[in-house]
Amino acid sequence: MVKVNRSGILTKQKLMENLEKWFIDHPISANVIKYLVWIVLVFILIVVIKRWLKRSFPSNEVKYKSQKAIEIIGYIIVALITVTYFTGSIKDIGLAIGLLTAGITITLQELVLSIAGSFYIFFVKVYKPGERIEINGIKGDVIAIDSIYTTMMEIGEWVSSDNYTGRIVKLSNAFVFKGPVYNYSYDFPFVWDEFNLPIRYGSDIDLAKSIVISIAQKKFG
Repeated sequence: MVKVNRSGILTKQKLMENLEKWFIDHPISANVIKYLVWIVLVFILIVVIKRWLKRSFPSNEVKYKSQKAIEIIGYIIVALITVTYFTGSIKDIGLAIGLLTAGITITLQELVLSIAGSFYIFFVKVYKPGERIEINGIKGDVIAIDSIYTTMMEIGEWVSSDNYTGRIVKLSNAFVFKGPVYNYSYDFPFVWDEFNLPIRYGSDIDLAKSIVISIAQKKFG
């Protein structure tokens, strides 16, 4: 004889019935919970795919572009899920997106500009990691570009000869719309620099010039 304990099964059935009844009695809360679950699943999926892409591609540039593409697709999916849940019909997507965009633009203007700036930087190729730029009066080498910030290794300031200051600067991507962006590396692999060589009045200028040229040739070939 085998005894079957049905108390556990009955308890689970009762719990499921109570849960189903609660969802029926509280439709708004149920929709919000379902919406949050879907959003969490989308972001988990984005993280998993980005980690897989990071392991799969050898090129850093391909890794970066593929991960940014996955982020963009994820934002689009989140927007579609939001419209579907809060309008009740995908037919109203045009009106819903218009109202949602207007509200977000007013309340989160800087954030929207930063996200739009990341798309602009990515598609127009204003700059990319590894390039030296100057934006909003800050000069440095670009380390990374995410959906909101550009991370730079700062140069200049109180340090002469364009050496690194040791500070990491996070700059909003919105600044690409607010002023000029100076790219020292775009389509030209060299950065011009100068140094001041004080020569006393009355000195032999030709001799000083030949000494400088001789040293430069020995140093740089």
